[in-house]
Amino acid sequence: MSGLTDLERRCVLPFYLAMMGLNAVRHGVPFDALREVARGTTDDEVAELLASHWRPRVMGAWLASGRTQRLEAALLESLETSLGTLTAPPLATVALHGLGAKAVPSLTTYLRLDLEHRRGSASFVAAVLERLDVTPTGVAIGDRDRRAVDGMLIVARRLAKAEPEIPLDAAN
Repeated sequence: MSGLTDLERRCVLPFYLAMMGLNAVRHGVPFDALREVARGTTDDEVAELLASHWRPRVMGAWLASGRTQRLEAALLESLETSLGTLTAPPLATVALHGLGAKAVPSLTTYLRLDLEHRRGSASFVAAVLERLDVTPTGVAIGDRDRRAVDGMLIVARRLAKAEPEIPLDAAN
């Protein structure tokens, strides 16, 4: 990837492959390194990542974990304009974890657009909505989606604060 900014070199390049889509529940997450990068990244920088193309959005989502109240507008805008499977799961997960019911309109908007344009994360986002006691229509939610949401939430919680070690496969 040529033409990277310092922010992308620091916050995106080392992490995005392990953190895009549902990879965070399948790969070893470098929690300590990500927490250190998060501590050295301002809210404005995270908002910049959330407003960018897919790789920075992925990492913007994860770096927003633990500061979603301050980044609510940027996070929800990024979720609504996400184009699918690489960015929507991290964005939806962090929105669920940090904003709860306040994220429902944006999650619903994303789901509608995903179903219209077949972006690929409809069932995952529907499972997120289900966690918020919303019953989405037009999409089947399977146990695999529910387990994926559980696993992604473990990642979001661990990035948001230091928690006791919970094996990622405990959600599977």
